[in-house]
Amino acid sequence: MKHKYLFIISLMILTVFTLCGCGSKKYDTKNQLELGLIEDMPVYGSYGMSMDFAVIADGENINDATYRKTASTLLINDSTKEVETAYNVHKKIYPASMTKIMTGLLVIESIDQGKLSMDKVVTLDHTVTFDEWNVMASDLTGGCQVTVKDLLYSLLIRSYNDCAILLAEQVAGSESAFVDMMNEKAIELGAVNTHFENPHGLHSDNHYTTAYDLYIIFSEFIKHDLAYIIDSIPLYEFTYIDENGVTQTKEIKPTNGFLAEECNLPDGYSLGSWKTGTTDQAGNCLMIEFVKDSTGDKFIAVVAGADGPEALYSDMTKLIHSAE
Repeated sequence: MKHKYLFIISLMILTVFTLCGCGSKKYDTKNQLELGLIEDMPVYGSYGMSMDFAVIADGENINDATYRKTASTLLINDSTKEVETAYNVHKKIYPASMTKIMTGLLVIESIDQGKLSMDKVVTLDHTVTFDEWNVMASDLTGGCQVTVKDLLYSLLIRSYNDCAILLAEQVAGSESAFVDMMNEKAIELGAVNTHFENPHGLHSDNHYTTAYDLYIIFSEFIKHDLAYIIDSIPLYEFTYIDENGVTQTKEIKPTNGFLAEECNLPDGYSLGSWKTGTTDQAGNCLMIEFVKDSTGDKFIAVVAGADGPEALYSDMTKLIHSAE
């Protein structure tokens, strides 16, 4: 009889926890991405997301009417973990150069861990080339010498795609080994609807993420002071020694229109870290961290798949103005 009562009490407790939503949340996963990385991977794992991240249910849209022409849009008060705007945040998107958030994160972690020095001089044994035309890249060619610092700064400021590959080789020995690290890090962080195929974000059908996963990865990226230091620079002198031994210097501007003063950041807000991204398939994308000066609250915002730069910065400006 005693065991019977214990069983009934245990069943009642289990029912309460289930109804109250304690423990890992379970959502309808029939429309979720098929990762093909780890079998039976949940949409949300037990990564402490309810404490560390804002949680948004699959299919949930919040204050989204203004942003339905984008692929996905997200605004989170990162100080309170409140979701203020959400549109298609678990929908598959192509990240374009927002991929470099993960690339930068792994490089910065290697530097912080003493595995890679910012002062290391890299001598290129090959010229990085791409199949696509008009790819954003530096003037580096085989035989050039450049520091890890200049590679990292130009990766994040000017979004040079060749620098992503060169850094990947420095961290992991090869681009493919680095991509493995990227996917492992995504799973470790809880970005389980993400799959990377390269460190730069040029299009591949199997290279994808979600706005929510980008928020998770970006949250880890902005923990590093170096990320903010680089992302706050409005003009940088990219320096290298060419194959003839001549020092070359090129001034590079951020791809972020707010920082490059091509667009006006709304008054009363301060810009933190950021990353842009643009391909034909991804559309125009921007992820930023900003602070509302009057309250000190920090926000993270994502606009993905905007139809051109004007629409992108218009939507992002509206998001910033709406931050509460």
